[in-house]
Amino acid sequence: MYRKNIVSTLAAAALVLPLCASAAEPATSTKPIAKVNGVSIPQSRFELVARGQISQGQEDSAQFREDLREILITREVLAQEAVRRKLDKDPSYVAQLDVMKQQILLGVLFEDFVKKNEPTEVAMRKEYDRVKTETEGTGRKQYLSRHILVKEENEAKAIIEQLQGGADFAAIAKEKSTDTGSREEGGQLGWSEPERFVAPFGDALRQLKKGEFTRQPVQTQFGYHVVQLVDERPVPFPEFDSVKSEIRQGLLGKARDDYIDGLRAKAKIEKIGSVSSAEAEKN
Repeated sequence: MYRKNIVSTLAAAALVLPLCASAAEPATSTKPIAKVNGVSIPQSRFELVARGQISQGQEDSAQFREDLREILITREVLAQEAVRRKLDKDPSYVAQLDVMKQQILLGVLFEDFVKKNEPTEVAMRKEYDRVKTETEGTGRKQYLSRHILVKEENEAKAIIEQLQGGADFAAIAKEKSTDTGSREEGGQLGWSEPERFVAPFGDALRQLKKGEFTRQPVQTQFGYHVVQLVDERPVPFPEFDSVKSEIRQGLLGKARDDYIDGLRAKAKIEKIGSVSSAEAEKN
């Protein structure tokens, strides 16, 4: 029973995994791994499904491959029964097959596109420099801040009076702040952009100069804050190597979109009739 359950699970997954296998590893062998009613199951089909499952984390082993052979045999038995019942002529099947064939073909097309349009190191560094220049030109800043959070407004006002009298901000935070995440660090919140905080807190932070603290409590859904700006700096831009993969994806995405736009521009496209459903037209 245990083995049967494993095979059943693999069988369910194998129904879709051929679409996940990469066309970068073409399977061309027609040597059969089995025959069902005289119909061969080619090695190429087996390897395609196997690669798909392995790419999803399945461990490659002798037992896995034997289980997979059984799955493909069962699939062939079922497929032959479906054809015997003429279900391959069913309009629903024909429509689904058409969509799947197109989906696979598009996958192969874009794999080929990526091979032929892989961004060069020079192009990626140029894009990196462009984005870096644009980002640094925005004047965005990060703030090093700390706060004291209490439940009551009057308590926050009393703390502000203490600070105005020269009390130590960190010492009061450790004693009175209800923010357990920053209390032991003297209310320290680290470097962050004001947009990362709730609006009243971030807005108050923007109004402060280095070393200043708020003269009125800042109310948020968490309570009442006394906020201090410790330091500020321009938003640091990440190193090239840490964002290289994102730059590559961005350049490939733009090249792909331009390619699609170009093909559509050259194509003769005719829209025929309405595609709205009766339900959509009601709305």
